[in-house]
Amino acid sequence: MSRLPPLPLPPARGARPARFLASLAFMVMVVGIASRHLDFISSATMYAAVVTGLLLALAALAVVSVTVRDVWREGRRGANSAFATILLIIATFSPLIGTIAAYIAYPALDSVSTDTDDPPAAPAGFTQVAFPFDLRAASDKAAALQEDAYPDLTTQAVDLSTVEAYALARQTVDDLGWTIRQTEEPETEVASGRIEAEARSLVLGTQEDVVVRIRPGDGGCRIDIRSLSRMAMPDLGENARHVGDFIARFAEVSRRQAAN
Repeated sequence: MSRLPPLPLPPARGARPARFLASLAFMVMVVGIASRHLDFISSATMYAAVVTGLLLALAALAVVSVTVRDVWREGRRGANSAFATILLIIATFSPLIGTIAAYIAYPALDSVSTDTDDPPAAPAGFTQVAFPFDLRAASDKAAALQEDAYPDLTTQAVDLSTVEAYALARQTVDDLGWTIRQTEEPETEVASGRIEAEARSLVLGTQEDVVVRIRPGDGGCRIDIRSLSRMAMPDLGENARHVGDFIARFAEVSRRQAAN
């Protein structure tokens, strides 16, 4: 009596559900972040989307672990699907991975100013969203941490009147694409000026407040820039990036103006 050929092994369990959950997690994450950049949703809604995406990715990871077990131990079909699912999970976790890496790489500051002794005042009504845990550096150590991490972010002394410097600063803010919230134009060439603007973080598109202060100085004027996070948490280098961008662009605008 001839033997029947062995039945083929069934596909690995959970391959399709895991792929679906991972795809949904990645889509929720991408759509949430993109919508924040485009101002379709608020920062709070974006954070909710990010958390939802991470939870879905964790669920996908739990399901795909069953798939990997069946493929590894029993030789069932589904290795390609499991591999694609794992790639989607890693992509979904990439913002969290980047955040952890940035937290390690950058000082735990929530404000950066070119003048750490007398920083420009925060915008009127400025508040920060508090968290039950505080990962920021102690306030008495913040200035030393900033000076060590960002030694080039210092007060800009320019050989211009405050009126001239204000005009260039206003052009700089416009060039950077920041949203101007309030201005205080100098009434005379020895009066002070101020610009309050809103900048965006590079990855998540959340808002930071930037203040530009222009005051008369010896033979010209002094320009100070301060960037503040609206979240009471480490800024992951974003505030320093805003201040550095302003300094670099202001120099470029000044050269362009002088050439004309």
